[in-house]
Amino acid sequence: MPDILIINGSARLNGNTQKFIGKLTEEIPHDQLNLLEHYFLPYNYENQYPGEDRFDFFAKEILYHKHIIFATPVYWYAMSGRMKNLFDRLTDWVTLNKEVGRNLKGKTVHLIAVGTDADLPDGFTTPFYMTANYMEMDYKGHVYFNSDETLTDEELTGIRKSFFSFIPA
Repeated sequence: MPDILIINGSARLNGNTQKFIGKLTEEIPHDQLNLLEHYFLPYNYENQYPGEDRFDFFAKEILYHKHIIFATPVYWYAMSGRMKNLFDRLTDWVTLNKEVGRNLKGKTVHLIAVGTDADLPDGFTTPFYMTANYMEMDYKGHVYFNSDETLTDEELTGIRKSFFSFIPA
């Protein structure tokens, strides 16, 4: 099993976020979960979820990997709604399933963001690094792709080398 897990929060399986995941991870072993393909409800204070809610699946899958990469399009200057639901459900891991939350300690967190603005909006990375810090995970940074721009192979190689610097050469 690869050490890297990518969690794609896009509302399209073959959209720009997936396109850039593919370019960035070419020849890099990884597993991927697409939030669009898995059903789980937003967090609720009663912690009552129907049997078809698949959030526990994510708890188990994330624990099998050392490096977690969140990939999300920029929707209205923030992470996708699906990604936000996942982050909200992390509350389950610090209230109900504390043993799961504790097992996240020491994992690395990375972020891939894809949008159409020239730069990533101010504050966009805050929920990612603050959540990582709270869960005692190591936030390693982000890469932003403007889907309106074309990257040269040389630029992509440089981004890949920097982003995946945690992989031994």
